[in-house]
Amino acid sequence: MAQRILAIETSTLSCSVALFESGRVVHAEQRAEEKHVHASCLLPMIDAGMRTLGWSPNGLDAVAASAGPGSYTGLRIGTSTAKGISYAHGIPLIAVNSLEIQAYRLAESGDLDVGAQVIAVMDARRDEVYTQTFQWNGTQFEALDETRALVIESTAAAATLFPAAGSNATVVGDAAEKTQRLMAHMNTPWPFIHAYPTASDARIPAGIAFADQRFEDVAYFTPTYLKDFQAGKPKDPLGLRKSIAS
Repeated sequence: MAQRILAIETSTLSCSVALFESGRVVHAEQRAEEKHVHASCLLPMIDAGMRTLGWSPNGLDAVAASAGPGSYTGLRIGTSTAKGISYAHGIPLIAVNSLEIQAYRLAESGDLDVGAQVIAVMDARRDEVYTQTFQWNGTQFEALDETRALVIESTAAAATLFPAAGSNATVVGDAAEKTQRLMAHMNTPWPFIHAYPTASDARIPAGIAFADQRFEDVAYFTPTYLKDFQAGKPKDPLGLRKSIAS
């Protein structure tokens, strides 16, 4: 029997849904605006996709949702919707790291060589990003470091900011342009690709989680918001810290 999974991705300003059947994307839709549209768009997008394919929620085998890090508002709406569908229809809930979903954007293009590295970066306002580095083994990504929140200090070196990444890395995410701007003086060899994570990019990790039976407890699952930032020396443009110390 065909395996059917509904995927929801809401960790950024982009709101997207996808439907997978036996490991293939059979429907996908995305909305990205200057402000969050998740509350008004998510359920209609899910309903439209299910109607297009003639699917019923009772026929789903699992619901996959972005688990963070990312926008508090987006993740709260996305996970609440996924949990509601999972609970109401008695189907498993899958959680997928939002940065991992972002990295799979490049894998879905089919242009990655074995051993290629991807630095996923997600906007966290100001000079801050959420980030994690992955390496492609030919079939899936392996994490090279932990998911973390990072302040991109203008005085830091690339090797200090992203110690797990080598010269063959590609930076991808909705914070790629910001990261490139803040690292412009570092002369890194990395290409920077601006892109939002989408639900269709969760195809591989959601399929792996389903095969491994890695499901979440619907009652207790909460997304990871991450807001404790790693930083260098505190910025003090007005010299206030210095004057207080003296």
